[in-house]
Amino acid sequence: MAVLASPIATDSSYTTAVFGLVGVLIGAVVAGGVSLFTAKETREAAERAWVRDNRREIYDRFLTCAQTLLIACENARKSGTEGAEASVESADIKLWEAYGVLLTVADSALADAARTYAYRLWELRESLRSKSVMGPDYFDRVTPLIRDGRHDTIDAMRAELGLEKTIWPARDYNPFDGTDLQGDYEQGLKNRLRPGPAL
Repeated sequence: MAVLASPIATDSSYTTAVFGLVGVLIGAVVAGGVSLFTAKETREAAERAWVRDNRREIYDRFLTCAQTLLIACENARKSGTEGAEASVESADIKLWEAYGVLLTVADSALADAARTYAYRLWELRESLRSKSVMGPDYFDRVTPLIRDGRHDTIDAMRAELGLEKTIWPARDYNPFDGTDLQGDYEQGLKNRLRPGPAL
C-alpha cells in the first residue's frame, strides 16, 4: 500500500525554502548596498583629495603670479624702460590666467579676497600707463594695500585648506628684535609710516 506524503511536511519544506530564498535576497541587497556605499565614499574621498591637491597648486600659481606682477610694476616705475613694461605685460597676463583658474575651485570667501587682491594689482598696473581709476599719484598708496590683500588671500586659502587661519605678523613686528639694529629699524619704520601730503 502506498504511503502519501503529509501535506504539513510539504508546506513546511516550502516555507523553509521561501525563508531561505528571502534571506539570500536580503543578504544580497545588503551586500550590494554596502558595496555601493563604500564605492561612493571612496570615489568622493578621491575627488576631495584631487581637489585639495590641485587647489594647492592653483593657489601657489596665483600667489606667485601676483607677487611677480607687483615686483614688475615696482621695477617698471623705477626704470621706465620698454623692457620693464614688457615684463609687466607678461606678468599681468599670467596673473589673470591664474585668477580665472583659482575661481573654479575657490569658495566664496577666498574668491572675494582674491578678487580684491587682483583688482588692486590691476589698479597699480594701470597707474603705470596713466589709465588707472585714481591716477598715477596713488601708486605708493596702493602698494601697501596690495600687501594687505595678499595676506587676506593667504588667510582665506589657509582656512579653506583647514589650516590655522591667520599668519599675519603683528603691526609692531620687528625682524631685528634682540639685535643691535632693533632701534634703527623701529626709527626707520616710524619715518616711513609718517603720513605725507594728501594726494
